[in-house]
Formats: sequence, C-alpha cells, structure tokens
Amino acid sequence: MRVRTATEVVIGVLYAIGAVHQTFSVLPNSRAFYIDMAEQAWLPPAQSFIENLLIPNSVVVTVLVIILEATLAIALLSRKSAVRSALIAGGVFSIVGALTGAPVETVGYGILAAIHFWLAAGH
Repeated sequence: MRVRTATEVVIGVLYAIGAVHQTFSVLPNSRAFYIDMAEQAWLPPAQSFIENLLIPNSVVVTVLVIILEATLAIALLSRKSAVRSALIAGGVFSIVGALTGAPVETVGYGILAAIHFWLAAGH
C-alpha cells in the first residue's frame, strides 16, 4: 500500500510541476509549442488534429491543460475520494499524449497511462 500511495503522490507532484510549466513556459509560446508538436507527431490523424484544432486555439487549449493538470494534482495530493477519478482522467490524458506525441512520447505516455489505470483499479 505504501508503494501505491507513494506512486500516486509522485504522479500528483508531476501534475503540479506540469501545471507550473504549462503556465510559465508553454502559455506564453503556445502557438509555437503546438506547431512543434504537430511536426513531431508521427500519426497523420494526430498531425491533422493538432494543426486544425490545437494550433488555432492554442491559448485556450493550454489554459484547459493547466486547469486539468492542477485539478489532477490537487485530487491526487489531497488523498481524498477523488483519487480514483483523477487517476482515470490522468490515464485518458496520457492516452491523448501518446496519440499526439513523437514515437518516444507514445511509449512513455502509454506506460504512464497503464500505471494510472493499474492504480485506479486498486481503489
């Protein structure tokens, strides 16, 4: 149980760091960030999704990602009843990252999604 709790706390801290990174690094350069993401995406539907939806709405999308990551961090770090829901939402978020990333990100986010769902199954 301690390993599970520690893993959930580490993931919560990573989401908190992600929200801060998105706020101070990605948000001011959101359009360029999503253009770079489209160039690295290896799945053609992902490239189209990024180019047609994310790039034109880069500021709004980034603000929504900040809100999501901050919410997941709070839910996971609070250790309250929302932990399972946060793990499931984080797993889905990781799948989106896997489908829109470069090949190495696909692997990394895929593993992260599996960890999220494995932890959620234990709640």
